[in-house]
Order: sequence, then C-alpha cells, then structure tokens
Amino acid sequence: MRIANYIKAATLAASALWLAGCASTGGESTSGVETSITPEETVVTDNVIIETMPVLDPAVQAVIDSGEVEASAEEVEMLLDRDTFNFAFDSSKLSDSDYKALDVQAAYLNSDQGKGKKIIVQGHTDERGTRTYNLALGERRANAVKDYLEAKGVASSRIDVISFGFEKPVDPAHNETAWAKNRRAQIVIN
Repeated sequence: MRIANYIKAATLAASALWLAGCASTGGESTSGVETSITPEETVVTDNVIIETMPVLDPAVQAVIDSGEVEASAEEVEMLLDRDTFNFAFDSSKLSDSDYKALDVQAAYLNSDQGKGKKIIVQGHTDERGTRTYNLALGERRANAVKDYLEAKGVASSRIDVISFGFEKPVDPAHNETAWAKNRRAQIVIN
C-alpha cells in the first residue's frame, strides 16, 4: 500500500510538471483566430512622412555644384534664363544686376554641363543715330558682355560677337519705351 502511494504521488508530481510546461506564457496569440480586427478594419495610428526632393534642371544643378555663385536654385534658374542685357542711351556699360546674371552664365559655361557650348553675343541699338554709329555701339555692347565672360574664365574661342545696330528691334515703336527695350546685348547659346 505504501508503494502504491509513492507511485500515485510521483504520477501526480509528473502530471503537475507537464501541465506547468504547457501553461501559457501570457504573450500574444499568433494564431490569428483570437484577433478581433479584420484586415479591412486595420487602423493606422502612425503618420507616414514622405520627403520629396525637387528635380533640378541639369544646368541649374551644374551652376550650384560649381560653387561659383551663392544663390538659391530658383534664383539661379531665373538668372540662367536671362539672356538679354539692356543699356542706357548711348552706353555700353553693364549694370550690377547684369554682372550677377553673367556670373551665373559663366559658371554654367565653365561647368561640365556647359563646357562644349559656344555662344553668340548680339549687340543692338535703338533707331536713333546713323547706321554706322549704331553698328559700332552694338559691337561695344556685345563686347562688354564678351569681355566679362572672358574675365570669368570662358574661353574667347567659344564666344562670337555680332552687331545688328538698329536693324532687329524687339519693339518697332518709335518712343522711349521701345528704344529702351531695343538697346541690348543678347546671348544665344548653341
């Protein structure tokens, strides 16, 4: 009888250990059967922030990468688009704003992006004065642009100059507003 009690006690102890080994650890169920949220009811509690970078024009990027000009991408793009430089009456002197735009043009022309480009600087005048005088004035205006670009490192062999005098006005009217528009040097990049 005493041996039977030892066997019963040993059986009970073994059963208790076996049950303890199968007990839940208190973690989440991985079966998915017990979940109360279906895939359609998934609740997103975190906001996802997606950062996007604007794609820059390669010419603008080349100017920024050159480190020659300190300006925002928008300002560089605006200055690169500027190809016309206006002058006062009977003058071939560039203005301060012209120098900044020409700095951007030079940085582009000296970059890998613009290295192979050739440019033509066209000089123009208003209709006042003789044809000969205006051809010379248009040439001085075009040379003012060329000289500045050369000073900024653009090879002179890449820059051609031509003067049209008063023959190609952008505004054919005969007043001060039209004349101011027509007194210009214009860069054409090939």
